Amino acid sequence: MRQPTSFPSTAKTSALAAATGRAAAAVPVSALSAQGNGITIAPEEHNPPHAPFFFQEGRTLIFILFGVLNLLLALSLDAAGWVADMNLLVPVVFGALVMGTLMAYSRFDGFFMLSHSLATGLAWVFYQMTNSVTQERRVAVFIDHGVPALQAQAYFLLERWLEWVQAAMNNSASNDNYIFVLEISFLAWWLAYLGAWTVFRYGNVWRGVMMIAVALLVNTYYAPNPVTGFLVAFCLVAMLLLAWANLIANRQRWRALRITFSQDIAFDFMRTGVFYTLVIITIAFVAPSLGRNVRFNQFLAPINERWESTTQEFNRLYEGLNRQQRMVASGFTRSLSLGGARNVTDAAVFQVASSTGRYWRAVTFDEFTGRQWVNSAPIETEFDADQPIPNISWSQRKPLTQTVTLLASTGGVILAAPDVVQVSLPIQGYLMPVLGGADETGPSDQVQNELTYIRAHGGLDVGDSYTAVSSRTNITERDLRGASLDYPLAISTHYLQLPEDFSPRIARLAAEVAGNPEDSVYDRTKRVERFLRGYAYDEAIEGPSSDQDPLEYFLFDIQRGYCDYYASAMATMLRSLGIPARTVSGYAEGTFDEEEGIFVITERDAHTWVEVYFPGFGWIEFEPTAGESALERPSGADLPEPSSVPGAPDEVDPALNDTDFESGRDPLEDLSPAFTGEFPADAGFRPSPQWIIASVLLTLAALLGGFWLLRRRVWQGPDSFAIEPPAIFYNRLVEWAHRLGAATHSGLTPYERSAILAQEFPPGAPFIQRITDIYVQYRFAPHSPHAPSDADESELADNWQQLRPVFWRAWLDRKLSSGDSPRKSR
Repeated sequence: MRQPTSFPSTAKTSALAAATGRAAAAVPVSALSAQGNGITIAPEEHNPPHAPFFFQEGRTLIFILFGVLNLLLALSLDAAGWVADMNLLVPVVFGALVMGTLMAYSRFDGFFMLSHSLATGLAWVFYQMTNSVTQERRVAVFIDHGVPALQAQAYFLLERWLEWVQAAMNNSASNDNYIFVLEISFLAWWLAYLGAWTVFRYGNVWRGVMMIAVALLVNTYYAPNPVTGFLVAFCLVAMLLLAWANLIANRQRWRALRITFSQDIAFDFMRTGVFYTLVIITIAFVAPSLGRNVRFNQFLAPINERWESTTQEFNRLYEGLNRQQRMVASGFTRSLSLGGARNVTDAAVFQVASSTGRYWRAVTFDEFTGRQWVNSAPIETEFDADQPIPNISWSQRKPLTQTVTLLASTGGVILAAPDVVQVSLPIQGYLMPVLGGADETGPSDQVQNELTYIRAHGGLDVGDSYTAVSSRTNITERDLRGASLDYPLAISTHYLQLPEDFSPRIARLAAEVAGNPEDSVYDRTKRVERFLRGYAYDEAIEGPSSDQDPLEYFLFDIQRGYCDYYASAMATMLRSLGIPARTVSGYAEGTFDEEEGIFVITERDAHTWVEVYFPGFGWIEFEPTAGESALERPSGADLPEPSSVPGAPDEVDPALNDTDFESGRDPLEDLSPAFTGEFPADAGFRPSPQWIIASVLLTLAALLGGFWLLRRRVWQGPDSFAIEPPAIFYNRLVEWAHRLGAATHSGLTPYERSAILAQEFPPGAPFIQRITDIYVQYRFAPHSPHAPSDADESELADNWQQLRPVFWRAWLDRKLSSGDSPRKSR
């Protein structure tokens, strides 16, 4: 090892003599080293110059802990239940760990590592996947033509992958789970391989851990089965790995600098790491979110919209996957997949103060892919609080005012009776174009839009209330039987859509059940509704396999299911008959509390129903689900004869004139006295029990941390790794020297370094010199009459404030001077 450079023979050498009795532990490890009785300023070097890898000790435990993190990700993906079996991930990850670690300790560079990983990873993943395709018929075809079994299995996988790529390019759906397993396996390989490389070659443990953490968080949130336990275990192991890696890095640095330390420090580090890990995990589980913060919600709004769009695209490309049995209180999105059992409880979600109610709509769906419904409304707009929403003046409508109070999170979705025309909150709406509303003379050709999905601008929290006004139908059977068949182009385009491979078996069943095509649309629709209500209601069904048509699975195989299946079957059957229909998700009416005059809606009331379009009257609800009460409408036989214009309204209801919704009287005034009251958009902060618990825990943690620091200060004295202001500011000086490529030589004394820096940066010379003087007095003569005082500490801060802009200007000049050659360190 090269001998350290000694101090110049000046009066300041007396400071060196006075420092020989001071414990080496007080030296800031990033700046100082001790050898014999001499002191050397050393830069913070990550890699020893003789080795291409970082960790020289403790590698076994680092490999074990990092391997456990990757195995937790693999086991989490397998346990999530996306597909029936993904146990091949364990050998895939293990192989990647071994290969990545061997590459990290080799002499190969990064380019060879990446190219090697690509080839080796694909080969390893393909080899592991061949064990899962032995029973496929198409594999047998290859084998019959003389292709070896392993090669035939690989050909089969390549063929499936090409078919998936073609489906993706053609914007068609794919339910090929082999491709999902292939891509997830390759992702797991890359995370483990690159993680092992970056950890063992460069010591970037945080980078390796965070890559796995992101994948694990996404899987935990969207997994069909609960896998939170893997996340908790990951947090514990990750914190231990970070603590151990940090200790090893410092131990290597301390040994290089010949700083003495206790051999029992490893036990202390790991014990403290376990304690703080448990504290952090506990706080994370009880701490409140930022969900109430309006600005935070506004900031996240475009991200949420982009993520929702990405989720819909993911669901299209991987339709065969099992979906999460998510608690319905988490909110409705713009897609609905047909999966397995429902996961609902009797917990209350919200309550509605209203004179009547049947459905509380959340979202309507127009596009059906074969396994999923999608809301494809192309127009997004915003409305201010209490701003009238342009609505289509359908015939036979009455205004309904309702006040909704949230008892659980709904994801910011506005829930109200159809069709919403005013809300007391700022909202964000998704509009679908509709041609042919009704006016006083009959159907109109004017282009209008309807709201299909509404979210509160800024989010909603438990306890929030809002008031909504809806245009609710009071149509009769006689009106519906006399409705026109003149469907607007926008309606027939969007609401007669079916997948290209729609089951002809279901189409034949629909024609048989609906009966005579000459009968009215209403009568044929009711026959389909009554037919489906004959199926058994069952919330605990298993989801269809990837090669099964979900609707055939419901109608012909198990012949039981819940509302998603009933509504999907009815809507598609009607579409096959040329009747515009759509599915709608939200909540059924719930339970009416007569004493309070409110509807109480629980998770179990989450529901999907059907709406059918009738020209002149709009969307009319139908109830095909056997588990719900039948939806019967008044016959209308005792009413006057309707207008002679088919499909035209009898009379425009004065309750829906422009005075109500566009000018003049506020329709909210119609709310009965029993339900009136102030429900401001932001009702103020209401501390929840979780918030209180988190506050108490954080306060206790702060008190305990302060007590621990005080105890170390009083009992162990100032020499036990306490970094005081002179060392702090001098370390900043050294860090800037390395950043600017000046005075980086490992053998420089403080005064040699300050002389070089003063020469390089003349405007900062007096400040550099003064910071160095105070540091040398603090470090080498702490008990002399000239030792740093509180006044010197204040002077340090003032000098640093003057020096920092000099360094920043120098840094910017060097960054902007791209044509200059790199500066040699001195």
